[in-house]
Amino acid sequence: MKQRFKNILLPDPAKWQFWLVAGMVLKGAIFLLRLTRWVPHHIDGFWGVSEGDTWSYILPIDNLIHLHQYSPDYRMPGYGVIYLPFAMMFSRGAAYNIMITLQLAAACLSVYCLALVAKDIFRSAAMFYLTFYLFGISTFSNMFDTFILTESFSVSFLIFSVYFVVKGLTAPSPKPLYFLLSGVFLTWLIFLRPVFFPLYLLFTAVIFFYLLKTAAWRRMLQYLVLFLVPIVICDGSWITRNYMKYKRVIPVTTSVFYPGIADSYWGPLFIFVQSWGGTDQYFEPTAVIRWFGLDDGLSPEMHNVKVTLPAYIYTSKFNYDSLVVLRSQLREYAAAEKANSADTVRMKAELATIRSKCFLYAQSVKDEKPLLYYFVAPIMRTKAFLLHSGTNNLFTASANHLGALRLGVKGFYTMFYWFVLLFGSAGIVLLARKAVRHVLIMLPLLIPVYTILIHPVILGVCEKRYFVPAYPFMLVLAAYAIYFFWKRLKDQSGGAAGVETAAVN
Repeated sequence: MKQRFKNILLPDPAKWQFWLVAGMVLKGAIFLLRLTRWVPHHIDGFWGVSEGDTWSYILPIDNLIHLHQYSPDYRMPGYGVIYLPFAMMFSRGAAYNIMITLQLAAACLSVYCLALVAKDIFRSAAMFYLTFYLFGISTFSNMFDTFILTESFSVSFLIFSVYFVVKGLTAPSPKPLYFLLSGVFLTWLIFLRPVFFPLYLLFTAVIFFYLLKTAAWRRMLQYLVLFLVPIVICDGSWITRNYMKYKRVIPVTTSVFYPGIADSYWGPLFIFVQSWGGTDQYFEPTAVIRWFGLDDGLSPEMHNVKVTLPAYIYTSKFNYDSLVVLRSQLREYAAAEKANSADTVRMKAELATIRSKCFLYAQSVKDEKPLLYYFVAPIMRTKAFLLHSGTNNLFTASANHLGALRLGVKGFYTMFYWFVLLFGSAGIVLLARKAVRHVLIMLPLLIPVYTILIHPVILGVCEKRYFVPAYPFMLVLAAYAIYFFWKRLKDQSGGAAGVETAAVN
């Protein structure tokens, strides 16, 4: 019976037909669940979800088609280049459906590729099986397969890039094409999510030190050139285009904010709230920024959630009463802006006052409370970034309005997310020293670490979906920790001769 079960669910990893079908079944089930559980929207014939940032990826392509200019150009065209041919040939609803179908196809393939990455890095079939099934049933990253957003392709393309570089370094007869493909997918990821640009340094370092250690330095230059060719060509073209338009070198995006946000009250308010560790995602029910009252259009349930300010944030430049005044000014300005006030002179003066206050208050936190600004605030933002249910987008209704079955599913996946987070963190600790000797481990280890550092710590943003591209690699680390502890227990009970796989001895 045991052998039959193993033959059915645990065939050889090389049997790619089985694993691709299994990936399609697992991810297809999540995909269909999302399609049947999301609210209708205004796009005729579209099955999935378009909201939030969708317009910023689609509008530049629509303008390119109809006005012959890529504008607004705040976003790099990594998502738009996929959408462009379908937008030219089909209706919007049909084009969107093709996009999410491609996202699903890439997600299904990525499950197998991620499992192969785990197997090749740790030289263990057990790691393949653990990774495949854990990622196969996971929903945290694949909830976005039905969204017209960059998250789905970002997850898949990052996995593909890691897969090809690992394949190129570990295959008995590596092909130079692997390094070119790795560079293509990493470049594509950067054009989807520019924040991952520094990963080129990580990948380059891994290729360099791996080949140096294995005495394959003669091939090093060839492989590195092939790996770097896509970013040189693509980003070089993007830089040239931007220089011709703006007369300055812009390697990624023109601004860290949406167009207009940096010059409005939003940008300075974000900076102020971030300075003491507050959450700036106004669409989250418990986000501290909602205290300022800029939450029109949110659901009644969210309005019922009361937000308070922590008592430790005040400085000589502001107190609670100061913030009450600022809140009143913000509300008045937002109302006048919404009503298209014709008194532009007064509006500009009010905006200047609001902006100067936000900057002054943020600077006072930095100057007078350096421990809060440099240490406590990043921890608070990281906490908001990681410590949540992991199921925010699983269902549209709140937990209070879910039936028993859906509530059970939500509860299971909340525990699943926390399980991955806990064991993934254990995996980081267990592999930190081993990664020095086994350089390939740096890839699954540092991708989540970098993602956590760059978003809530350095950039100060803590929107949950920004962790999505790194989540599969956190899951690999969790799989390693599970395997490590399982082997320990078997070893102590006399059921195993060793603790580790060959790759991490």
